[in-house]
Amino acid sequence: MESDEFRVLAVCTGNLNRSALAAALLRRWADWYLPADVAARVVVTSAGLAAPVGQPMRSRTRVIAERLGAEGRTHRATQVDEATIRAADLVLGADVAHRDGVLGMVPSMLRSAYTIREAGGIAAALGPAAPPASIDELRARAAAFAERRALGLDADGDITDPQGRGDDAYRAMAREEVPPLASLAATLFGMPRAEVVAVVDAARAPDAFSFDGVGRSGSGGSASGRAGSGDAGTSASSPERPRRRWFGRRDS
Repeated sequence: MESDEFRVLAVCTGNLNRSALAAALLRRWADWYLPADVAARVVVTSAGLAAPVGQPMRSRTRVIAERLGAEGRTHRATQVDEATIRAADLVLGADVAHRDGVLGMVPSMLRSAYTIREAGGIAAALGPAAPPASIDELRARAAAFAERRALGLDADGDITDPQGRGDDAYRAMAREEVPPLASLAATLFGMPRAEVVAVVDAARAPDAFSFDGVGRSGSGGSASGRAGSGDAGTSASSPERPRRRWFGRRDS
């Protein structure tokens, strides 16, 4: 599996919400915080155990991703397969069933597969680190997680699946998923502590995400969450006034 790339794979059920959001954020943070030559060789993808292949990221998840500085419009659901799993240096499941599903397909990935919350718990215990200077250093950081798995036990667990549910479920997903992802970015990519705090505060704020005009019901309370019904072109940023700009790319 050794190569000149470092690959992260996020996995959930449909690859429409949780894993799609994880990949969008980690991809953006790798670009922002890693040295340019390292970032160019980091590949972050996502897939689902039962993906409706080709479907876009759900519109409210896209609002969350774009509100946090990531890009969600080009995402299309992908079905996970053994080759993609084997190629990954780090596999992140949205819940325990996803992690176990990956291991059921490729048992040899035991030392590389975690739930998002489990890996985030390990990273939070280890704390932030300076950006790695090479892919080898980044790979070594991720590999070291296997020796510290006990640090993530208390954090391990499932992230709320918002599919087919209302706005509050999408906000719960963000509250549960963004903090461990930010901890991972701090430990693996060198995301500064102040920006970890900022992104976590943004995700946890009661008014963090406005879903006005998104989905069939406007508020999303009774919307099915299906994209492609007229909401795919909704702007994520236009309903809201700008918040912090901590998520801007640093000058190199």
